[in-house]
Amino acid sequence: MGNGLTALGCFAHPDDEGLVTGSFGRYIDEGARCALVCATRGEVGEIAPGTNATRETLGQVREQELRTAMAHINLNEIYFLDYRDSGMDGTPENKDPRAFINAPDADVTGALVRHIRTVKPQVLITFDPKGGYGHPDHITIHHATMAAFDLAGDANAYPEQIAGGLQPHAPLKLYWTSFSREFFVEVGRYLEAQGVDLSQFGPFNPQTRASMMEHDVTTQVPVAAYVELKERAWASHATQQNPNSVLSKLPREMWRKFRMTEHFILAKSHVPHPGGIIEDDLFAGVRI
Repeated sequence: MGNGLTALGCFAHPDDEGLVTGSFGRYIDEGARCALVCATRGEVGEIAPGTNATRETLGQVREQELRTAMAHINLNEIYFLDYRDSGMDGTPENKDPRAFINAPDADVTGALVRHIRTVKPQVLITFDPKGGYGHPDHITIHHATMAAFDLAGDANAYPEQIAGGLQPHAPLKLYWTSFSREFFVEVGRYLEAQGVDLSQFGPFNPQTRASMMEHDVTTQVPVAAYVELKERAWASHATQQNPNSVLSKLPREMWRKFRMTEHFILAKSHVPHPGGIIEDDLFAGVRI
């Protein structure tokens, strides 16, 4: 029996959901319904050595990696918007007409509105305005989710969906999630102490990576009981496990510390929020 609570995460690529894996695992175990919308299949992402993916098959492989990762927390409701990965900012893939960032805003927002009206979540989750570290697809899904949160409950928005049998549905809360900047400061200090030249990592440089500040966080969900599940889920994204990446150089203990809590900013809400108090539950104010 479900508990009547539903959360929908809106992200850009397979593996982005790692920011909410613990929370979703916890809520599913409590009887909530959790679902994911993924804008692309990460077709122009990395291909780690030994994974047997090719540039032509990477999207298909990454979709299966996502499904395998989410099977660890019993989440099997995954929707794709079927856009193409746009690549990192400033790369040639940005100009591909199939790229997510080149899709009309109204079309992307409408697709998310359709999923919101279908899933009927009380809680919606997406990236912060900087997309975690500035990836253009992350920023695009952020803006579309913000718009969809406001429009999904409006019967005058995308009326063809209403004519097709869907009903307006207004989520109650919208959260942003990302790595905290403080985590990356700690990462930077550790790597510098190991003699690592951080400038080689470009936008992944821990000293300059754009992320939420701790003082902006409104909600910290404790998920220590799910750390091992999060590790197994993350390992399922084998194509993205580059042994030369900056994050691969971190000791497991540092990762485990980071994975014990998931951080969020309450961006929009139709339920009261006690100012100055850090929530520990995305469904705070929603639970009956």
